[in-house]
Amino acid sequence: MDRVTNPRQIAEGSLPPVHIASSTKDAAPEKVHDPPSAMGRVRVTDYLFLLRPMILIPVWTFYLLGAYHGATIAGMQLQPARLLIGLGSFTALLGAIYIINQISDREVDLANRKLFLISRSIVPLWSAWVEAALLIALAFLLGLLFLPIRFVIVLLVSLVLGAAYSLEPLRFKRRPALDVLANAAGNGILNTLAGWTAIGAPLSEWAILLPYPLAVASVHLATTIADIEGDGSVGFRTSGVVLGTRKGVIVSTGLMTVAIVVAFIVHNKLAFYASLFSLPMFLIPARSPGKASQKMNVLLPVKVATLIFSVTAGFLFPLYIPFLAAVILLTRLYYKRRFGIVYPSFKA
Repeated sequence: MDRVTNPRQIAEGSLPPVHIASSTKDAAPEKVHDPPSAMGRVRVTDYLFLLRPMILIPVWTFYLLGAYHGATIAGMQLQPARLLIGLGSFTALLGAIYIINQISDREVDLANRKLFLISRSIVPLWSAWVEAALLIALAFLLGLLFLPIRFVIVLLVSLVLGAAYSLEPLRFKRRPALDVLANAAGNGILNTLAGWTAIGAPLSEWAILLPYPLAVASVHLATTIADIEGDGSVGFRTSGVVLGTRKGVIVSTGLMTVAIVVAFIVHNKLAFYASLFSLPMFLIPARSPGKASQKMNVLLPVKVATLIFSVTAGFLFPLYIPFLAAVILLTRLYYKRRFGIVYPSFKA
């Protein structure tokens, strides 16, 4: 059986090793072969999973946290219709941004053997562009028809930032510091502001959101550390490549520590406890004596922090937990049947 040593090079990112389906259970690690179904015709489900639902989970989580904070500070009741329309609109926009990112990185993804729906031409390039355009149009249509203008402004800023992250000449994704800052701004600030503005809450006392971009920066930096080898081989100077494993782990741990301090200062109990419970997982790779053990453990805090913040949002919105369970189950079923791989997998 072929074993994938860097799971993000196969599917979505920040997840533990996956295995190509085989009759044997153990074998020496080898290079990843082409997915067995990669040459098949495109299917309707391919267009759905092209949106990368597993990395939409942090988008949904911080959107809900932002909506909660906005409603609490404004002293208003959440309107489920507005909340869900805003969530659908923002999901469509971020899904389009993730498609554009895959389009711009298709040659790099092909060289690194990852995200193969576009890189291996399973989904035609022209249809990926059409899907992205339709999703963007849907996002703005929903925002303009049903939601406050402040939400539409958040959509526009998110689209601009997403383009700058993925496309030349800026392409923040391959630039040190800017890659982390862009993710912190997008997932930590704009995502929470999307939830805040979608419910119609006024923009006051927004400083309570400040711990979230710090936590996001910590987690994203850890993912760039996991991709050092692959990114460096194609000339990407990400924050992980520039810092290296040891320094990157230390900075990532420091960012989560600062998130705890800031959460305490701004009286954000949700962010304080979520960051506090996440921090011990960052200390594991930070205290690992060798580079090999650091690389092996570096994605552990990513998975745990994502889980903790998602559970926090689920505590506020109980239906969110079964929704996430369904997304994970369907994603696992899709990748197993479509490509014969186990993803997502939460093994160490």
